[in-house]
Amino acid sequence: MFFVGLGHSHVVALARGAYALQARGAQFAGEPFSSKFHYLYDAPYEPPFLETEEGRRLNPSIADALSDGDPLFVLTSVGGNEHNVVSIAQRGPRFDFILGEQPELPLDARSEIIPEAAIRETLRDWMEPKVEVLRAISATTARLVVQIEPPPPLPREQVLAYPKEFFRTVFDQRRMSSDTLRYKMWRVQTALLREACESIGAHYVDTPADMMDDDGMLMLSFCGKDATHANEAYGEAMIERALQLVARQTALAG
Repeated sequence: MFFVGLGHSHVVALARGAYALQARGAQFAGEPFSSKFHYLYDAPYEPPFLETEEGRRLNPSIADALSDGDPLFVLTSVGGNEHNVVSIAQRGPRFDFILGEQPELPLDARSEIIPEAAIRETLRDWMEPKVEVLRAISATTARLVVQIEPPPPLPREQVLAYPKEFFRTVFDQRRMSSDTLRYKMWRVQTALLREACESIGAHYVDTPADMMDDDGMLMLSFCGKDATHANEAYGEAMIERALQLVARQTALAG
């Protein structure tokens, strides 16, 4: 069995995880599997859309990657870092919000409380260019599309250990958001991403609870060597979850 993977920065951990599983002889439905990953920030895939006489269309290199090797399914890791961009640092007056699905989560007493709807629309705007790519991928291929949920935010200690990986400047720790706020932002983004997948018929693989700590942060054992990304162990676990989902879907269809 062969599948193709495409995505932005979080796809790197997934590719490493998939290749590690393949090297160990991991199987799908009793048979070895293989995969090929494409990093959508590489030159052949940029920009993701081209303007032609017929109108705007998906970059042909992306379209070609979707069928190269006759994959059983297409695994995507499109976007996913927008919640970090919006929430790691408090760039203006401090803010917080009540997360509707978990209203019991604490609020920052120093912050202005704003409506969750404002957070949702802000993230929707940031996410739209990447979600548009996901829609186009789904519309271009007849194969099953499986979107991997972006990893939860990394804990404060991890961000502070690698500040320049994300900020590239001196970082004022006093402006950093709480882990609770960052978790809430991630939950809003993942809800929007799940909705987008449902609207186009793509399947969604969420993060298991045992990969998160008590505050909803990604456990250190799954953190990469920067402020926002996961590692190969995370990639392996999420690839295995994706393969299990596809096996179930294949059995249902067969």
